[in-house]
Amino acid sequence: MAKEPEKRPRWYKLVAQAYTSTAPYDKWLLPLLIGIPLIIIGAGVAIGLASGSTWILVYAIIFSILVAVLAGMYTLTRRFERNAYIRMEGQRGASISIAQSIRSGWQFNEEPVSVDPRGKGIVFQGVGKGGIVLIAEGGNGARKQVEATTRRLTKLVPGVPVHAIYEGTGEGQVPLKSLVKAIKGHKKALTKAQRAQVSARLNAIGGAKLPMPKGVDPMRARPDRKAMRGR
Repeated sequence: MAKEPEKRPRWYKLVAQAYTSTAPYDKWLLPLLIGIPLIIIGAGVAIGLASGSTWILVYAIIFSILVAVLAGMYTLTRRFERNAYIRMEGQRGASISIAQSIRSGWQFNEEPVSVDPRGKGIVFQGVGKGGIVLIAEGGNGARKQVEATTRRLTKLVPGVPVHAIYEGTGEGQVPLKSLVKAIKGHKKALTKAQRAQVSARLNAIGGAKLPMPKGVDPMRARPDRKAMRGR
């Protein structure tokens, strides 16, 4: 018997979930969600009254209410993402959760390609438009792993650029909130067909079959913006 497709949660449930998961950690969330819409609606009413026309006043109120709702949704979404990144920062494996949220042009493996047995560093690998990206957690502790992995990849797929991103909050590192931008910021080097060839070759050869460290908070679900806007 075929399984029934999972029903997507209603948009208002997503809004409620985003709020309840963010409010305890963000004291400014509620004041912003109240203040920003009030300011927008107040401005709309003021413009309508200043016009001296009843029709303009009505249209101004309706338009300001719509803008206020959109502004509230945008504020909630941004504060939710910001809070999620802060809470995930420093967690083992958080970077791969963010990297895998990229919708198109990049593909990242769940399993790390290198794990320091002493727990100092972990390296994940992805293939995309910019070539191969290595995401290293553990700061300078993962530098030797990245260098060794880069040498191996250069021999396996010569001519394909290999970029290293060190995730973290220290100097020369990329915080989680900027990770997607850093990945997409690499200049295009591979076509779609070339990406498929590189991925197939790397998957065929394989790498270090190492288990994913436990303790990763599965907070990879980013807010569904379309659903939160009621689409």
